Amino acid sequence: MATPSSPPKILLTGATGYEGGSVLHRLFKHPSLASILSPSNPVTLPVRPGGGDRISKLTETYGPRVNPIAITSLDDVETVKALAAEHDMVINAGTGFHPASAEALVRGLAARKAATGQPAVWMIHTSGCSNISDKPITGAARPDVEHDDADSAAVFAFEAAENEREWYAQRAAELVVLRLGEELGVSAISIQAPCIFGTGEGLFQQAGLMIPVTMASVLQQGYGVTVGDGTGDIDYVHIADLVDLYVLCVLNIVEHGGSSLETGRHGIIFPTAGRTLTRDIALRCLDVAFAAGHLPKEGGPQTKEIRTLSLEESAAMTAGNLYIAETGLAGHRKTKGTVARTRLGWEPVYLEDAWMQDFETEMKAALEGKRGSTFEACIAAEGHSKEICQYF
Repeated sequence: MATPSSPPKILLTGATGYEGGSVLHRLFKHPSLASILSPSNPVTLPVRPGGGDRISKLTETYGPRVNPIAITSLDDVETVKALAAEHDMVINAGTGFHPASAEALVRGLAARKAATGQPAVWMIHTSGCSNISDKPITGAARPDVEHDDADSAAVFAFEAAENEREWYAQRAAELVVLRLGEELGVSAISIQAPCIFGTGEGLFQQAGLMIPVTMASVLQQGYGVTVGDGTGDIDYVHIADLVDLYVLCVLNIVEHGGSSLETGRHGIIFPTAGRTLTRDIALRCLDVAFAAGHLPKEGGPQTKEIRTLSLEESAAMTAGNLYIAETGLAGHRKTKGTVARTRLGWEPVYLEDAWMQDFETEMKAALEGKRGSTFEACIAAEGHSKEICQYF
């Protein structure tokens, strides 16, 4: 893709988010990327309006190795496309719920390739496993289905058929990136994350969604909730392991032209380290809260209690969005991650012990007022709060 004398120009979205901020941090930490990510070739960071002077903080921390650029909104697709057209690689680590900007990034890269005659330009897209979730209450239940990224084309075909039946923004964004990449000659992959846990390494958003939000609810209400028959499940991965996969992808592209990466409809990657029942997330929150003496609450349940909600009742937790309530709280999202291990040598190091420990970390953070993420903010709010949605 590039030579040491002509390193690739990289654009990274989501630098102020949980995943994007952590990816940026790890890219700069990797010794093999020091000559690529240099003051003479800074990483471009589109930044939307938000609290505080985020551009100044990025510049103060990373110096001339970054080039933060203010953009009004991802809805300004012409600006997004123009930015991508000035770069050889886009790491789209912000929201996975904005198909229009995802398409604009691919089209911009295609314009870059046409203008420069480069043999390859690359898009590393971020998505989430609700793309492949069933709907066991209102639709077809598939509790035993496990999707394997070793047959990414089958996963792609499944998602395409599902989106024909019911359009879903995150799934639509992934499909357009991979399909349009094939059409326009842009090498595109999608890292489809499961439940992400652990403290992030970025400058701003440092927490995921499911454990922090569930913990906050349990501490407030004194009980946990589940939806459906209690068999809903999801895989998980630690934020540090996940962002290491991004780094491995970048290294393979820079050093080997992406020879280990299949692209387009063959380019979906599942980074999975473990699996849990969604119900057990609430139960584990209860376990640590009772053990630490923060529960039971006066006037609340005096023993560990999981209450089963109807779909309509659970939608109160998700800003009234029944789709998110069903797939996120009752759905089955089993993924088998083969590609990252066999092709890139990725081996997650934060496994079940780290998963269990994170509940205590998140309980402490919640009690100290360090967590403010909500499903409502993820789904209903505009702007940077949507950057956490792909983890649901």
